[in-house]
Amino acid sequence: MKLTTQLISGAGNTFHLTYMPGSEIEKIQKESLRKMAVQICAAQKADGFIFLSESDQQGSFKWTFFNNDGSDAEMCGNATRCVGYFIENNLRDSSREWSLETIAGKVKIFAAGQNLYRVIMSPFKKSSSTQGFFCDTGVPHLVIETSDADLFSHLDRDLKNTSAELRFHEEFKPKGTNVTHCFLGHDPKKIKAVSYERGVEDFTQACGTGAAAAAFFNLTKRGIQETEVEMPGGTLIMNLQDLNRPEMTGPAVLLGSYVNEVSI
Repeated sequence: MKLTTQLISGAGNTFHLTYMPGSEIEKIQKESLRKMAVQICAAQKADGFIFLSESDQQGSFKWTFFNNDGSDAEMCGNATRCVGYFIENNLRDSSREWSLETIAGKVKIFAAGQNLYRVIMSPFKKSSSTQGFFCDTGVPHLVIETSDADLFSHLDRDLKNTSAELRFHEEFKPKGTNVTHCFLGHDPKKIKAVSYERGVEDFTQACGTGAAAAAFFNLTKRGIQETEVEMPGGTLIMNLQDLNRPEMTGPAVLLGSYVNEVSI
């Protein structure tokens, strides 16, 4: 079976996307979709795979979203912006405003400029944890503050192992958690963050829900409602004036188009 995909980057967080009508996607077992996602992400490396289809309402879409290891992905802020790029540029939808149904809830996507998209995410929630600042920004994140201003240069094996241990910590079973390390500098409106993501099992260039979690931490600690979150792959702007309608703005760009031979 041949499957054409677009490889799109959201601040360095990369995803294969393909459109498949709902009537077609329903004919394919989910395990077969999962297998295709793993094959393509391995052949043309990406952090995840999105099968996009139309929803029942006009201007509304839904996704079947997998991490690159084939595990289900509930939500990803960077992936939603990549969806916005795909709808605008590949589906040629000029509406400039779309709804996306995710496991974490309905997300609104807006075209905000050239290759720039704004996303209204699902409500944020803080939970108690003995391990640090723990919250749900669509998926769970444990936020660990660091004093290392050169954080991105020190993503070594020790930090990776520590992150992996926390990701599988007893407290977060059965699904585990993402782990986001953040540095709060002298400028309270600008922070650095990097996320160790479930399903990827490594640090990623960017993580939308991780940037959101770091900004949530900054809001809780320093009262800043709008934060620029620098990640290794780029900068995202988080507006948390309303935690029931948190906003993320950032880039999405096309990396390439691929015709993939997959077995189901």
